[in-house]
Amino acid sequence: MDLCIKCKGKGYCGKQPCPLLQNIYRSKFKEILKYIPEIKTDIFGNSASFLVGRVGYPNIFISPLVGNFEDVEHLYGLKKEEILKIRLNLYSPRIKVNAYKITPLVEKLQEIAMSIKPIDSEVEFYNKPKIILPFFNETPPIGPVGELKRLSYDNPKIPQIVDKVADDYSVEGVLKIYKKFDEIYASRLFSCGVLGKEKKLIPTRWAITAVDDIVGKEYLKKIKNYKVLDEPLKFENYYLGNRFEVYFLPKPWSFKLIETYKAGCVWNKSGRDITVSDSEIKERKRYAENTGGAYYAVRLAVLEKLDKMRKQATVIVKRTVDKSYDIPLGVWVIREGVRKALNKKPSKIEPDEIKNLDTQRTLDEYL
Repeated sequence: MDLCIKCKGKGYCGKQPCPLLQNIYRSKFKEILKYIPEIKTDIFGNSASFLVGRVGYPNIFISPLVGNFEDVEHLYGLKKEEILKIRLNLYSPRIKVNAYKITPLVEKLQEIAMSIKPIDSEVEFYNKPKIILPFFNETPPIGPVGELKRLSYDNPKIPQIVDKVADDYSVEGVLKIYKKFDEIYASRLFSCGVLGKEKKLIPTRWAITAVDDIVGKEYLKKIKNYKVLDEPLKFENYYLGNRFEVYFLPKPWSFKLIETYKAGCVWNKSGRDITVSDSEIKERKRYAENTGGAYYAVRLAVLEKLDKMRKQATVIVKRTVDKSYDIPLGVWVIREGVRKALNKKPSKIEPDEIKNLDTQRTLDEYL
């Protein structure tokens, strides 16, 4: 079960699709179905998102999402049932492509992804779309999936800056888009193969984590030159079964994410609580295997806050996942949950609480 928490559906056990998620969705299939209306073979709605699969890479499925589209930043604050209702009504008309070949059809789908605002779209499927489970940890859920037969859409609203940065190196392009818009739009463009000298499609799950990491490293360059925080601070938030406790300590930059999965939550069916962690002192070189994409999402939120404060600090984030978080809704829940915690008024930390954080162990583990 420890492997399940590190894997979160990536296939570390060699089994695809994830047997843990398959069991969860079998038990919740009736609950999920009630959020989905009558499935049709032709759909009219709006679209602004672009999903790139990872299984079989570089030969993968890609698809726009068509329906009543809402980007994830607009989902925060909604109940789980409301989020599922929105996301499960997004149809996924997909085609199989090679990630390294940008065909005319791929270029049409790229136009939809580049639109800063949702555009009216009409889709026809060859056959009646199906509900394909499970969902995944990094990306929000989606609704019926089918093979694309025909696609038409209104003129996309593409910002001028996209054309200007399209031929930059991918890192430079990501940073410029993030500064002008946000990490969501940046990861969408990065994934759909618009950015970079070598044009290629990048799986959505990989792109989300890559953009969080790229932007985070850029912030780190500035943070390390700031003065150390004057006093310890604590921020807290709770959302959808996730409790976030964020500690800013008056020491030079280091970072640790500690995740505790309570028995019965989405990734832990072991009957006991399981805790994992990842950390860094100066700059992390290896992928955070224990906490995965959550590590980079949380670190980005933390670094944004430190940059606004113009301070550096040792940061320890505790994320506790209880059994009410029983369906993965995407890493945005974690990023936005920490951001909302950091927007609240902080409390001072008592000396005993600082001792209990065991910051020396953080450094020892990293070394």
